[in-house]
Amino acid sequence: MELRARIMRIPVVYNLFAHGVSRADLYPWLAESVINAKDGQSVIDVGCGTAKILKYLPSVHYVGIDHNPDYIEASNQAYGLRGEFIVGDVNDDHVRERGKFDRILLLGVLHHLSDDEVTRLVSQLVRSLKVGGHLTTFDNAIVNGQHPLARLLVKLDRGRYVRSPSEYRRLLETAFKIDEEIVRHDLLRVPYTHVIFRASAVAG
Repeated sequence: MELRARIMRIPVVYNLFAHGVSRADLYPWLAESVINAKDGQSVIDVGCGTAKILKYLPSVHYVGIDHNPDYIEASNQAYGLRGEFIVGDVNDDHVRERGKFDRILLLGVLHHLSDDEVTRLVSQLVRSLKVGGHLTTFDNAIVNGQHPLARLLVKLDRGRYVRSPSEYRRLLETAFKIDEEIVRHDLLRVPYTHVIFRASAVAG
């Protein structure tokens, strides 16, 4: 693992970086306008990192899952009374046993996964989505005409699979129906490009 990736796996560094470059209204906007969870609903956050989004969600039944035990420990310390935090994989039995969820979150996850890994992941997650629920994804993206600095920073991301919005859409549509696609260039304090998808299970 390269040095940059090892450093970013340290929770305090991860949080300082996210706080330092994100606009103050990023997480509130994402929670309220995109995820839009309601009191009492169930939420699973796959690749939850340090679970920062939970601070901005209402009173939900939250499950955060991540492979990094240091992130999970940090999440427990910060939000242990508000959610359940698991070191593991979404395919683990103890995750599937929790049933279906109203909201599934993939925040900053897809650009770390190959096409095959994304296809496998979404085929599993669609089975965990309640009727009327939705998936939210949030990733950096390469788009035509984006600011040169944004393109440079996106390409320097530790994720190896940064894609165009159409490429993310193609992979998500192997299991989900896209309800909304949002491209934003203004969610960080520096030029950057994100694509956000809201998706639901394909009927039938």
